[in-house]
Amino acid sequence: RLVTIQEVIDVRTVLTSDEELARCQARIAEFKTLGSLPEGVDDDAMWEAQRTVSAIVHGPTGEKMFLPGRMSMFVPMNIPATAGMVMARSVPVTLFWQWANQTYNVVNNYVCRAGPEVEMQSLAQSYGLAVTISCGIAVGAGKMLKAFPRLQMFGLIVPYLAVISAGSCNVGFTRMDEIRNGIFVKDKDGKVVGRSVTAGVTAVYLTVTTRSMFIPLFSLLGPPLIMKAVYATGAVAAGTSVALVLEVGAVAAMLAVGLPFADRKSVV
Repeated sequence: RLVTIQEVIDVRTVLTSDEELARCQARIAEFKTLGSLPEGVDDDAMWEAQRTVSAIVHGPTGEKMFLPGRMSMFVPMNIPATAGMVMARSVPVTLFWQWANQTYNVVNNYVCRAGPEVEMQSLAQSYGLAVTISCGIAVGAGKMLKAFPRLQMFGLIVPYLAVISAGSCNVGFTRMDEIRNGIFVKDKDGKVVGRSVTAGVTAVYLTVTTRSMFIPLFSLLGPPLIMKAVYATGAVAAGTSVALVLEVGAVAAMLAVGLPFADRKSVV
């Protein structure tokens, strides 16, 4: 599963042309019609076609996914927002990056949903609630830290609590249709055998506990700890351009490491 997820989030798939995608879809369709490998096509080529289609086409609807919302774009799209939240030093900047993060999250949750449909009212509700919660916790906790200096030791927990609280609500409301009506379940041959509410609830639960709670452990808590160790060596001074580059690099590295392991657990 780890290897499969690594292939799905491979950012190189964004370079796949429409012609290449159509060729892969045709190859898969021919395989399903024949019940065997098409002439001149080996197993490796067929699996490559399957990986390409899975990374670009939304399974439940069969439609090409919106590029920024694909899992292959998760790490690149999250780097600016995560770096902004980690390095924010003022309330306006904090609010902006919390808003940016939740805006992208709702796009990603919608594009990568496990069900064919999403209730737009729930989608709007999840977006508004997620932004309100993340901004409220980030600003409120920040003021609490200033009012009670002894709590400064928990400073790294502030952005983490804001992100996981908002992210959990974001996923829950965006994918409410899966909780209420379930998701389609397929057998080992890819044939739809029914729609399961239990599978839908499980899919949302695993997404919340992994992508919404596990990944931020890496992306929000990891970079500050890494930079603290870097500063301790005396090789780099805080506030310099070199420090900024290293911190953004640490954010990207933590996202790249955390995402495959998190999504490995959220596969249903």
